[in-house]
Amino acid sequence: MMFSKGLTRFGLVAAVAALMLTMSLAVVGTANAQTPPATFYGKGLKAADKVEVSVGGASCGTATATATGEWSLSVGADNACKPTAAGAVTFKLNGAAQTASPAAAWANGGLPSDVANGYVLSAAAAAPAAAAVTPPKTGNAGMLGSSSATSMWLVLGIGLVALGAVAGTRAYSSRGR
Repeated sequence: MMFSKGLTRFGLVAAVAALMLTMSLAVVGTANAQTPPATFYGKGLKAADKVEVSVGGASCGTATATATGEWSLSVGADNACKPTAAGAVTFKLNGAAQTASPAAAWANGGLPSDVANGYVLSAAAAAPAAAAVTPPKTGNAGMLGSSSATSMWLVLGIGLVALGAVAGTRAYSSRGR
């Protein structure tokens, strides 16, 4: 008799816990991973040269070359220039249009294909055409709350409710014996 009461209480506690877990996941919703900015950089400039980075024709910021001629600028998705995926990136060096090698396109977490050297800027005769770049599919980077993780937790919660119901039913039905 004492054992069956314990199982009944365990079943009830497991059912309530599963229900609370399921409801909390439903209320919390989906968590989004942080999106890293696109980083544009290079070397081989004169100290104090100014590099302006634009996406889709809108200026995203200016970087100043260091004493060693290196420059760097990060452009996040929340930048005032409102960059879009695969948006054409153009550069100006001290106000003059430049051609970038390799060609640049904005993407979350984007880096030049030549990571060691970055972008090489040279005087441009006309506005460069940017190649379309597909951003990597990073998903939510394993963050809890992505649709597949929510589904997994929902199934686990339902399973715990079922387990609690079975344990409670078995304990209750054994009382009559």
